[in-house]
Parts: sequence; C-alpha cells; structure tokens
Amino acid sequence: MQPEIEIREAGPADVESLSRIGHVSFRAAYEEWSEPDDLIAHLEDFFSPDAIRGEMDLPGHTYLIAIRDADPVGFVKIRENARPNEVPATRALELHQVYVLPQQQRFGIGGLLIAAAARYARDKAADGIWLSVWRDASWAVNCYRKYGFEEVGTTEFQLGRTVYSDLLMWRPAELTR
Repeated sequence: MQPEIEIREAGPADVESLSRIGHVSFRAAYEEWSEPDDLIAHLEDFFSPDAIRGEMDLPGHTYLIAIRDADPVGFVKIRENARPNEVPATRALELHQVYVLPQQQRFGIGGLLIAAAARYARDKAADGIWLSVWRDASWAVNCYRKYGFEEVGTTEFQLGRTVYSDLLMWRPAELTR
C-alpha cells in the first residue's frame, strides 16, 4: 500500500521541519561541489529557522510542505517577485526552492509539490511558474523537464565565492503534470 502524501501550506509550526529538510537536502545535493565555509554560510542564510520565519513574514512568500506518513519530507518555496525577461509570461511565480529529503526521493513527492505550486499559481492568476537550477545538476534538470519545464535562458547563482551557471526554466500553470 502506497503511503498517503499530503501537500499543504506551511505555517509557523513547520519552521523547524522546513529548516531540517532544507539543510539535509541542500547538503546532500551540493556539498560535493561547494566550499565548506560557503556551504555553511548558505545553509544559515537560507535554511536557519530564523531565515525561514523571516521569509514567512514577507508578503508574496509561501511555503508548501509535503507530509508522508505524518512526517515532513519536502517543501517548495514560492515567491511572487519580478520575473526574468526570458520567462515568456506577463505574470509568473518563482519556485525558489524545491527540496525533498534524499531518502524520500523517487516516490513522486517532488512532482506533487510542483503540481501544487502550479495550482497555487493558477489560483493567484499567474500564467505559470519558473525556476533557476544549476545546469550541471542533471538529476534536477531532468526532473524539471519531466514535469513540463522548458529552458528559456541562463543566469548566475553565487554560493559564497563560487559563481555557478544556472538554467532558467519555465512552464505554464495550466499543465496538468
């Protein structure tokens, strides 16, 4: 029997879980390619409980959390902000972070989070969703392609002293995948 997965909007009671998922997932995905001091600073800047609480208080920042068998296992952070010119939409929301705990991957949780983010975008009258992803993270790029994202440009992402080349990817909100 397949475990039930619930996707819901995260609130203040979820901050510690979001922090743990972010720390574990980002470290697992990028530690091998990051300078140790830069990685630690990034984790603190983006995934500390205080950082997450602060973002929850900002207008236009929403976290959706995935719960599997009563355990938090993943999240997506959606930001309503300016879109890059390459994104072919009048109004698009950014998937700023999409993370699933490593041991919970390959169960479709990321796809459920992306689908929930697309529904959220439609509810907000957005044309679609966009994200940036490290071009060398083939596992992530392929996953996003699977869920209907197309490459529309490039950008840079700075992690401490290192600058990475990222792909900008976009998908319309009305896709059902």
